[in-house]
Amino acid sequence: MYYYEKDYIMRLIRGIAQVLAYLYFGKKGDALSEVMSQEAREDNDHLLRLIDSGQINAAENRLFELIESVVWDADQKAALIITFYDYLNGKKDDFLESSGFCRDEILQGLDEALRMIGKEIPEYLKWVE
Repeated sequence: MYYYEKDYIMRLIRGIAQVLAYLYFGKKGDALSEVMSQEAREDNDHLLRLIDSGQINAAENRLFELIESVVWDADQKAALIITFYDYLNGKKDDFLESSGFCRDEILQGLDEALRMIGKEIPEYLKWVE
């Protein structure tokens, strides 16, 4: 994959996260912690620390566990999902690759996680290969 293709995917994911944050909450993605409960913020902080330590797969697995098991409403879960994947998308390609992850997986994970809570990325925002 050429660099400009990776850059395009990175910008696409960032744009999707920003649009979803605005559609669901009327906020910029960076402000989503404002709609999270204290418990959700604590779980979010833990997930972001896992990402920073290179444990991306463990972080994503934990995110999916939270989605399935926690009794928060769909908006709390959506804020957590969008924040998670937007943060992950901000990591450099070499960091992602050394952690066994790629940009395509970020977009796929975002889509799958949102579907789990009954939300989805609007078709017009999805990247088609």
